[in-house]
Amino acid sequence: TVKSFLGPDPESNGWCRQNWALWESLKKDQRGGFPKSKLMLAFGWALDEELDGTMGTREEARAINDAAEAAAVGTPHFYEMNPEEARENRRKAYVHSDKRETFSIPGRGEHDVWHPIRFAKWTPSEEKWPDGPRGIYLLFHGGGWVFGDACGQNDVRLEEMSEELGLVVLVPDYSKAPEHPYPAAVNECELAAIWVEENAEKEFGERAAKMMIIGGESAGGNLCAAVLLRRRDAWRGPRPEWYKKGWVTPRGVEGWPVTEIGERLGGGYEHKMPWKLANLVYGIYDVAGTPSVAAFGERRLVETARDVQWFGDCYCPDKEMRKLPDVSPLRGDFRGMPPAMFTIGMEDALADDTFLMHKKWVEFGNGVSLDVWPEGPHGVGHFGVHATSKLGMACRKKLHHKIDLFIKHEPEIPGRWKDTSRGGVIRYF
Repeated sequence: TVKSFLGPDPESNGWCRQNWALWESLKKDQRGGFPKSKLMLAFGWALDEELDGTMGTREEARAINDAAEAAAVGTPHFYEMNPEEARENRRKAYVHSDKRETFSIPGRGEHDVWHPIRFAKWTPSEEKWPDGPRGIYLLFHGGGWVFGDACGQNDVRLEEMSEELGLVVLVPDYSKAPEHPYPAAVNECELAAIWVEENAEKEFGERAAKMMIIGGESAGGNLCAAVLLRRRDAWRGPRPEWYKKGWVTPRGVEGWPVTEIGERLGGGYEHKMPWKLANLVYGIYDVAGTPSVAAFGERRLVETARDVQWFGDCYCPDKEMRKLPDVSPLRGDFRGMPPAMFTIGMEDALADDTFLMHKKWVEFGNGVSLDVWPEGPHGVGHFGVHATSKLGMACRKKLHHKIDLFIKHEPEIPGRWKDTSRGGVIRYF
């Protein structure tokens, strides 16, 4: 039970005020809080936290979390570290893939990127995929905008993903804060996306170019969402006056066709971007902080509330600029986005970020799914203590399964509740 989980906070975002009536209607306990399960049901999400045998038990997952918290006692917090020294120490633990290739693209002054951008690349084998790659996955890595690299950080996992799904996996490096604060990273990530858009067919083949997927993990999720907002606007061209005023217009307005689901929900628009799917994994979507960050407090499970705040201070020291959707995508207008898959653990300080961004995708009539993993901390299925636990492997397996279905054009039936992970809660629209 948590007190401020998605609670009304006058100093936070507009969504808190919008959901005031919902918050007030919920029955609280004596401390003014309520179970997260009731919260999820109140927001209309399916809830089934039963675990199957492949995921282990909740007790096993909790024991791993407890051991991680105990091991963190007495160790430096992120905000106590020297960034460059911490980067070098983290790199000592990297495992490098023999199948990884690298290449660089030149900077472009018009995008305020004046140096080359290096990519890590994994290509699926011809033995398993004789017809060539089925698609391209452009991933922005995590690390709080301060840590992380394209090479070494996620090599083993991304090599497996490339081979299993038949994808060319591309990961660009980007400049790190605090030495290079906003907008350096998002400028470079957008340029990486533009390069893929312009060169996909020539570099990776016609088949791969028809299935372009974009994704981000943690801070990379923030960058991915910000890049999608930028690319949506670039592909749209100038916004019509009715769009700026928020009007819902008849179907067929030139360049801005309204989708059927958009008409029902009040303003979703068909996207024109070449990106067919977004994979957003435990991202931070409001740099000013959501209530679940504050509620997490000083709990030493991956990162504390103060750690999250420090990462935000490094990336965007100007607190006024944090109100911009380019910095905090949760504050943006998500009309005309590709379908998205969201993944989050219930023991993640950034849980609200994903819940609210998922809600944004729904409100603007975009296709969306959400996986919520009980006992999963930040990084579940990808890094940290639950990267290779039973829970973590089940999370990753489910994610790959969903991407595979999407590539095969066999997604779950829209408009239905369906929980196929028996541990992750999924809603399809």
